[in-house]
Amino acid sequence: MAFKKVALVGANGTLGTFILKALLSAKIFNVTVLSRASSKSTYSESVNIVTISDDASTEELATALTGQDAVVVAFAGSIIDLQLRLADAAVLAGVKRFIPADFGSCDSSSPRALALMPLYVGKQKVRHYLQKLSGQSSLSWTSLVCGHFFDHGLESGLLGFDLAAKKAKIFDGGDINFSTTTLDTIGRAVVQVLQKEEETKNRMLYIQSFGITQNELFNSLQKAMGQGWHAESVDSDVYIKSVKAETDKDPSNSTATEDLVGVVGVLEANWESKDDFANSLLGLDGENLDQAVRQVCKDASAHAAA
Repeated sequence: MAFKKVALVGANGTLGTFILKALLSAKIFNVTVLSRASSKSTYSESVNIVTISDDASTEELATALTGQDAVVVAFAGSIIDLQLRLADAAVLAGVKRFIPADFGSCDSSSPRALALMPLYVGKQKVRHYLQKLSGQSSLSWTSLVCGHFFDHGLESGLLGFDLAAKKAKIFDGGDINFSTTTLDTIGRAVVQVLQKEEETKNRMLYIQSFGITQNELFNSLQKAMGQGWHAESVDSDVYIKSVKAETDKDPSNSTATEDLVGVVGVLEANWESKDDFANSLLGLDGENLDQAVRQVCKDASAHAAA
C-alpha cells in the first residue's frame, strides 16, 4: 500500500527541492507544501500550498496537516522544536507516516557522532520521540540515513575536497570506505519509502549512491579536472581533537561544526555493513562515480561563473 497525500515541509531547501521534484515526477501523490508566511518561494500549479505562521503552534500545524497521509521534513535537522511540534500535530491530524530530517551526513545512533556534535543528539531526540508516539498512536516513522549529500558535499567542500583550489584533505590514508548519496537519489528513496508502507514502517534505513573511498574520489576528480591537485595527509584523531576544541570554545562556530560533520561522515558511514542497508528494498541501483563527478564539476564551474 502506498501513501497518496503527502505534506512536505522545507520544500525550498537544498534537499527539499529534490524531494519535491521526485514526488511530483512520480505522478502518484497529491503533494502539499507547508510554506511559512514570510517565505518568498513559489511553486508549480501542481502543488497545493498551505501557508503557516513562522512560529506556528501545534494546533495550527495540526489543522494544516489534516487529511494528509504522510509528512516529510526536509529543513535543517538542527531545527528540533519545530519537528517535535510537527510530530505532535501529525498525531492530532491522524497522519500515518512521518519522515524526519535525519538524512545525512552521519548516523544519529552513532556514539561518536552523539559525543562530538549536538546536532545528532537533537536528531536522536526527534527519533526517540517518534518511537514513543508510534507506540501510543497510529503514527509511524521512517528515518532515511544517506551519508554526505554527494553533489552538494563535493561542491561545498564537505567531503574534504576544494574544487577551486584543487586541494584535498585525505584522512588516515584515504582508503576508508564510506557511503554518500546524490540529492536525486535521496528524492527517489523518499518516493520508494512512501510506496512501501509496511516494509519501511518504524525503521532507520541506510542508503547510498556510492560506497567509495577518498582515494577513489581523488582519482575521479583528477580524471575530470586534470592534474595539479595537492593532497594533504591528515590524522583524523588529531584533526577531530583540534576542531572539537574550537566547537567547545564557541558552539556557534558553524565552520568547525561542518568540519566535524565532514570527517565523521567519512570515517564511519559505511552503510553497506548495516543490517538495515536498504538499497535493494528501495530499488536503488548503484551510480557511476566518474559521471557524477563530471556533473558536479560542471555545475561548480557554472555557479562560479554566475
